[in-house]
Amino acid sequence: MVSYILKIFSENFAFKVFISFTILIFIISASFTCFFICQKSTTLKHSLINNGEVLSKILAQNSRIGVFSENEALLTAPVNGIFQKKEVSEVSIYNLDQRLLKERKRPRQYDSNNQINKYNIKRSDIFKQLIASKKQIYYENPDTYEFWSPIISSSGYNEEFLYFENDNLNQRNRIIGFARICFEKSLLNRQIANLLSKSIFMGILFLLIGASLTFLLVEGITRPLNRLTNGVIALGKGGYVAKVPVETSDEIGKLAQAFNNMTDSLERREREKTKLEEQLRIAQKMEALGTLAGGIAHDFNNILAIILGYQELVLLDLKKGTTLHGYLKEALVACNRARELVKQILTFSRKNKQELRPLQISLIIKEALKMLRSSLPANIDILQEIEKDLPNVLADPTQIHQVMMNLCTNAAQAMTKDEGGVLTIIVKMEKTCDKKYAKENNNANNPYGYVRLTVKDTGYGMAPEIMERIFDPYFTTKEQNEGTGLGLAVTHGIITSCGGMIFVDSVVGEGACFDIYLPAVSDALPIINEEDSFLLTGKGRILLIDDEVSIVEISKGILEKLGYEVFASNSSIDALDIFQKDPGHFDLVISDIMMPNMTGEMLARKLMEIRSDIPVILCTGFSDNMTEEKAQAMGIKALVMKPLMAGELARVVQKGMEKATLVA
Repeated sequence: MVSYILKIFSENFAFKVFISFTILIFIISASFTCFFICQKSTTLKHSLINNGEVLSKILAQNSRIGVFSENEALLTAPVNGIFQKKEVSEVSIYNLDQRLLKERKRPRQYDSNNQINKYNIKRSDIFKQLIASKKQIYYENPDTYEFWSPIISSSGYNEEFLYFENDNLNQRNRIIGFARICFEKSLLNRQIANLLSKSIFMGILFLLIGASLTFLLVEGITRPLNRLTNGVIALGKGGYVAKVPVETSDEIGKLAQAFNNMTDSLERREREKTKLEEQLRIAQKMEALGTLAGGIAHDFNNILAIILGYQELVLLDLKKGTTLHGYLKEALVACNRARELVKQILTFSRKNKQELRPLQISLIIKEALKMLRSSLPANIDILQEIEKDLPNVLADPTQIHQVMMNLCTNAAQAMTKDEGGVLTIIVKMEKTCDKKYAKENNNANNPYGYVRLTVKDTGYGMAPEIMERIFDPYFTTKEQNEGTGLGLAVTHGIITSCGGMIFVDSVVGEGACFDIYLPAVSDALPIINEEDSFLLTGKGRILLIDDEVSIVEISKGILEKLGYEVFASNSSIDALDIFQKDPGHFDLVISDIMMPNMTGEMLARKLMEIRSDIPVILCTGFSDNMTEEKAQAMGIKALVMKPLMAGELARVVQKGMEKATLVA
């Protein structure tokens, strides 16, 4: 039991504080009680002695005549008057000859006459001491106090005698008798016992009150501390921690507030950690998708290159204006769109650079709306207000198409499936951009004005706090698995990369409106015509290498029609042997990058080691390692993306022959 209590005392802070304070209060209470009893007992004793001395003086004064005449009747009144005092147990009057003249006493079990006082003094000695000193004396017995006073016959024996010592009385005053009063100690003992019981009761009451206050104090301290301890333990285990109530404004309350702030911070960090982990998973997924898309794009580009090449070869042999020529032209347009789609996939996977060129966005918007009409619910009406003869903007057609798809899809989702709504698309020319932000932006001073694209819906709108974050990556108000939160972030990135600006206005319950301002470009900017580019003929000997037989055949056929002499090979090893036999025979080398045994990059290095001035053009549908900067550092004249249209191939070869650096 003792060991258990000691264990609790050593491990439990509240129990330790409570016991320590209780013991301290007990010591203080006991010390105060003992001191109070001691002081009060002394006070009661002194009061009793003073009272006895006063009563003995009064008795001596009032009994002078009766003692002088030795008349017992005259002594009755003074004796009875004193005897009425409850503390008086015995009253005696003696004459000078020590003869008892009058006595009255309360019944008791002992004989006071035979009693030996504390100082072991005989009665005769007391009389002698009184005669000699003429002063009051008192003696303490085991059960009583005796007070003796001399009875003096003198005119100077007046009331002052009660309050002053009689040292100054005339020495001629004569003692005629003695007065004796006895006080029982039982009364004093009862008073002291009563005082002791009250003091003990007050001490216990003080101890209980002190212990209760200590308990409440300790409870007030340890309760929030226990909450804090449990909260810290829960935090250590990674659990959820509710806020600790802040009950006071003192240090404990400040500690609780600090703990709540810490839990808020940890909870916020945990949310941010979860969000970052989710973003990391999405980024890893996107990276994996990008890698997969890049691999697919490489193979798809080769297939697309064959389709495009054969179509262009057939078109060269067909007469313009015929039905078959028209069919093939439409197929060529579709293949070109497929090629742009592959570029978009590569841009998404960060494998390709954004290609900005002058274009009419109204054509792309109309084409996107045709696709959207078939995918949007029938109860959503699409209103178009597209101006004619709009100026060109510098942008990527595939990305503008993506912007339209993102904005219109979000607008359609903001309108409920049951009620539907109206989706409004406005494309018009603006001379200035009057948006407040744009006025602080240099782009707002474009001398050619702006092409404004407005996408407006009649959906449920957005609150201000949501509008502030809609362009943040991964921020979405959609349900889980309904969106990634990247659509508007990608849209914002595309528009800003084109030098444009995007603004949003929305009122809850009244829909949202997105305004996009794209800087117009001068109409004098050249727009390349693929058919005109195909007329760029030339002369020279070209070494062509690609592991795809069909691509080699198509490229060779196009180049030969352009007037070049082509030596084709499906193996980089064979091509290196051909070049080594006669390095000066060739004017240009065109090689694919992704080839077995020896990549196009390795082949180019070896060729330039043999002949440093040989122009080399590298083609790729996908490459992680080769970049434009790396190609330029190697001395490569051009790095182009497959599949190449005939016009593009003609331009690249012509510039390669001129030994100019082309970055595609």
